[in-house]
Amino acid sequence: MKAKSESRLDLGGRAQRYLGPIAATLVLSSLAINLGLGRWGSFIGTPIHGLYFPDLLLILCAALSLTQWRKVRLLPKTALIFILPFLYLAVQTLLLTFQAPSSSLTLWVRDMAPYAYLSLVPLIALSLASLKPQVLVSAVRWSSIVYAILYTASYLGLVPAWVSTYSIAQSATPFSYREDLTGFAVGIGIVAWGSWDFGLKRNILIQGCLVAVGLLVSSVAGLVTLLTLIFLSVLKDWSSSQFRGALKLFVVALLAGIFLSLSSAPSAPSAPSAPSAPSAPSAPSAGAVVENRFSWFPTIPAVVDVLNLASTGTTIARIDTWTDVGRYLSVGANWVFGGGPGTDTLYFACTGIRTAPERTILESNGKITYLPKCGIDSSEALSTLRDPHNWLLNLWLYHGIAGLLTFLLVLLMPLWTLRLQTNYWLSTFGILGILLVSSFGVILSAPFGLVPLTAFLAYLYSNHIRRQSLLEQKPLVSP
Repeated sequence: MKAKSESRLDLGGRAQRYLGPIAATLVLSSLAINLGLGRWGSFIGTPIHGLYFPDLLLILCAALSLTQWRKVRLLPKTALIFILPFLYLAVQTLLLTFQAPSSSLTLWVRDMAPYAYLSLVPLIALSLASLKPQVLVSAVRWSSIVYAILYTASYLGLVPAWVSTYSIAQSATPFSYREDLTGFAVGIGIVAWGSWDFGLKRNILIQGCLVAVGLLVSSVAGLVTLLTLIFLSVLKDWSSSQFRGALKLFVVALLAGIFLSLSSAPSAPSAPSAPSAPSAPSAPSAGAVVENRFSWFPTIPAVVDVLNLASTGTTIARIDTWTDVGRYLSVGANWVFGGGPGTDTLYFACTGIRTAPERTILESNGKITYLPKCGIDSSEALSTLRDPHNWLLNLWLYHGIAGLLTFLLVLLMPLWTLRLQTNYWLSTFGILGILLVSSFGVILSAPFGLVPLTAFLAYLYSNHIRRQSLLEQKPLVSP
């Protein structure tokens, strides 16, 4: 009997020894794909319809993490907060069995994805605890380098985008990049290439090159996120002896940015777009004045967009949509629990029509019909959008105050209770960067935003587990 018990313990120890590192490798691979390849990397397909490769890696990691279950006792009690998203996911799944979503199961899954990802954080933390803390920082470092190289090659036309009919979603062709995500991916790379207590030194040259690549983005949200992460990185590494390093970073970034902006070839003329709804002639916008005033400035897309922010059509469209959503939430009866996942709540908030069409522009027998739409829906949109391009309003619309508070509590609890850890800043800046860029886009509704968010949260808890484990291993010193 005793021999059988020892055999089981030995088998469990072997499982922990071998499956633990495999699980950690899976989550690092998922993070590297999403940070290194961007949006198109997150849509690499699998034989299972609707399940993409980075998500599969994350699910397998969570499953293998169960072999590390003994480490659960090393988690802080505040980790119990992750029961909330799990319970919310379970309740919504139970409701789904009685009432089908008004749109489709795919949209229901998309709306519930943030809570599903957050439910995996404690399990992923168990696996990451088997690695040294510098491993994840190094993964972020080199992922940002890969992203910067491929993005720059695509920007200069050296790597054309192409279409894969099997492994990649048609909406995310390989080597096509979201400009807002570029600001985050490059920005968190700048943070990672800073100095760290566990021997990873700061590399100003690489940081400067990453800043230069970030200046090429044509997204205001991406630029704002980039500049915020640069400021936080300099603040983290700041000391009187590093002022010269900060100055070098600025000079290298400025010179490289000017070189890239001047050396980039003009883009080829695009195909004519579908005709849009006629509109009354508008007065000259302030953008022309801004462009003339700053005509001396190098043509770095993101900087030019900021100078023309007052006349940017996408900015106006977002503000109009947010106004509609705010009006709906102020008078709606379901603002506490939201419209529910998979519903057409945003379209109803904008137009008063409960069922959203697949497209806001219809063509029949050569006749074009324009349907009511949200500000964020362009007349040439392939499908009606369901995200107001603001993560807070998105969660409030579909999950209500209850779902929004659940999400916020799960984010804020670890950021506050684990703030004294030496490895705290990468996770904090990563989470803040994702929330910032998601305030103007749909990053938090997709795997390329949710996978890094999940990994950074798990990294906080994995460092705590590792620290507690080391404390237990230290022998007691007698007086």
